[in-house]
Amino acid sequence: MITDKVIKEIYKNFSRPAKNPDDLNLATHLAALEKHHNLRRDGIEILVDDLEEFDPFHRFLVRNLCAVLDFNHWIAFVFPTHILFFSKKDKQMQVHIKPESKKRPSIFDRIFG
Repeated sequence: MITDKVIKEIYKNFSRPAKNPDDLNLATHLAALEKHHNLRRDGIEILVDDLEEFDPFHRFLVRNLCAVLDFNHWIAFVFPTHILFFSKKDKQMQVHIKPESKKRPSIFDRIFG
């Protein structure tokens, strides 16, 4: 089960894009999703043909991917600011947007703010 604690750990452990996109094993993950999702790799990007063209998650660049994680019923495409979850059992797709971190005010902000 993917809980908020698991999502926080994902963002913590996979905060930077992968150095080598070939290490993400995209072909295997896309093949696992092809039964229910219309995903295809087009050179430097992945297209989600199930979504309309103006949808912000319709296409994403492979170079921005931090990780691709395989859970029991989901495959997660991890980016620095969001995670796309694709179900392996049906056409369901979920998006998690990373909340803004609460930054501690700097010394100058505390003095002059």
